[in-house]
Amino acid sequence: MVASPIGFDLKSLEVFAAIVEAGGMTAAGQRLGMTQSSVSQSIANLEAQLHVQLLDRSQRPPMLTPLGRKFYEQADRLLGDARRVSLEFRRQEATPLKHVRIALVDSLAISVGKELVAAIKRRTAHWSMVTGQSHQHADALLNRRVDIILSDDAVPNHPELFRRRLLREPFILVLPLDFKGPVSSLRTLAAALDFIRYNPSTVIGRTIENKLQEWSIHPPLRMELDNSYAILQMVKAGLGWALTTPLCLLQGGIKTGEVQCLPVPEGEFTRELTLLARSGELGNLPELLADDSIALMQERYLPVLANAAPWLLPRIVLGDLPR
Repeated sequence: MVASPIGFDLKSLEVFAAIVEAGGMTAAGQRLGMTQSSVSQSIANLEAQLHVQLLDRSQRPPMLTPLGRKFYEQADRLLGDARRVSLEFRRQEATPLKHVRIALVDSLAISVGKELVAAIKRRTAHWSMVTGQSHQHADALLNRRVDIILSDDAVPNHPELFRRRLLREPFILVLPLDFKGPVSSLRTLAAALDFIRYNPSTVIGRTIENKLQEWSIHPPLRMELDNSYAILQMVKAGLGWALTTPLCLLQGGIKTGEVQCLPVPEGEFTRELTLLARSGELGNLPELLADDSIALMQERYLPVLANAAPWLLPRIVLGDLPR
C-alpha cells in the first residue's frame, strides 16, 4: 500500500486528540476501545510520518511539545469539520447524540430551569447540566469539559465558536424599600448608603465595576458577595444598595414590592446572555436549544416582568435582533 502523502488520517488524529484530552495513553485507549500499546504505536507512527515530536515522553503523563500544541489545535479543527460532515450526511437528528454536557448561569437556571430541562430532554436522551459562575463555564467549554454553555460571557476572543445571543437586559438600581434619600446619582447614593457589590471575579461583577470606573464612581468596599440571592437579601434587609439585572432579581427570589427598582441614574448599560458551543460537533442541537431558550423566556420571564416592572419591557431584547 502506498503511504498517504498527507502523513496522517482521521483515525490517527482522533487517537492523538484523545491522548491530549484524556490526559494519557491508557485513558485514551479506554475512551477509544483500544489497547495502550495500540495507542502508543499510533502516535509513534504519526510522529514518524510528520517527522515531528508531538509528545514529550520524559514527562509523566506525556506533555505536548510546542509543535504538538500547534498540531493539536489544527487537528481539533479538522476533527470538528469531519464530525460536522458526518452529522450532515448520516442524518444525525434521527439517532441519539453523544452525552451532551450543558452549563448555564444560575439566573437562567432558576427562571426557566424546569422548562429548559424539559426542552433538552426532547432534543437528546443523553445529557447532564451544571450551574455556576460564567468564567468557569467558558474555561470548561474551551477545554472540552462541557459542550454547550448559556452564559453572560460571550468568549469574544474565540470567533470559531458557535454563538447565539439569547437575551440583552439592562442593569437596574435596587434600593431598600424604606430608603428615602436622593437617588439623582450613584455618587450621591454611595455617600448615603453602603454599596453591596458582586465579587469582581464574576463576569457580572467585572461589568459593574468597569462601568463605575468609567463614571469615576468609587464606592468604599463594604460588602462583596458572589451571588444574586445573598446580595438582594441584604438590600431587602436595608443594609445597602446594589446594581443587578431583572433576571438576577428573579433569581434572588425578590419581588419588586420588597425593594425599590429604578433605572440607573447615570444612564443605561446592559449585559447579554449567549449560548455557545464548539462549532460542528453537535449538529443543529445548539441552534435548537437557543430557539427553545428564547421561546421559554418569552413565555415565562417576560410575563413576570410585565406584572412586576412593566417599565423594563421595552429595554429587554430577546434573540439576535438589531442592537
